[in-house]
Amino acid sequence: MERAVTAENELPRTLTTALKEWAVAVRALREGRQVILLRKGGIREAEGEFVVESRDILLFPTFEHQAEQAGTLQPCYGAWRADEERRRAKGENIRIDAWARVTDILRIEPSRFPKLFTFGSQHIYGDTFLRFRAENEPHKPLYCLFLRTFNLPAPTTIPMEPDYYGCRSWITLEKEVSLAGATPSLSRHTYDERVRVTKRILTTD
Repeated sequence: MERAVTAENELPRTLTTALKEWAVAVRALREGRQVILLRKGGIREAEGEFVVESRDILLFPTFEHQAEQAGTLQPCYGAWRADEERRRAKGENIRIDAWARVTDILRIEPSRFPKLFTFGSQHIYGDTFLRFRAENEPHKPLYCLFLRTFNLPAPTTIPMEPDYYGCRSWITLEKEVSLAGATPSLSRHTYDERVRVTKRILTTD
């Protein structure tokens, strides 16, 4: 099952809605190394269906579980965890480098979880990460989000508020973040092709 959220049209000027995501995955989106996020738990659902709270979102990097993620990246990306730890904002602050538009959502049923191990060229994740995503509550479907990412011209550093902590996927920032001057990590043509290839791999028998 797949759903398109919307066609690309006018881009927002500011955002406050943010999706919390592993810092190395945010980097992969920013650099165009991947156009997907794989989510299952921690996401609000209605009648069994995945609900995206906003199609336009800030990418909020998280580090709480970085130490537990050792070995969950493909070997060529093994140094990224340490790299992102070094560049994280100092003190009780967070650094926002990018925003993204969720263009499509692909629902992956448990019977198709083996497909997750067949498209390594399209993401940074290692088999350990994919296995955890599949085996955590194995009866539940997995949702593959396709995101077209835009890099801010300069990072925006914001203070960590109490409401931003915890195992929550979606948060609302207290202040708007300007998106002026943001540039896409991939051209529209390249992005569309990456989405097409990934969908074909995950849906073709």
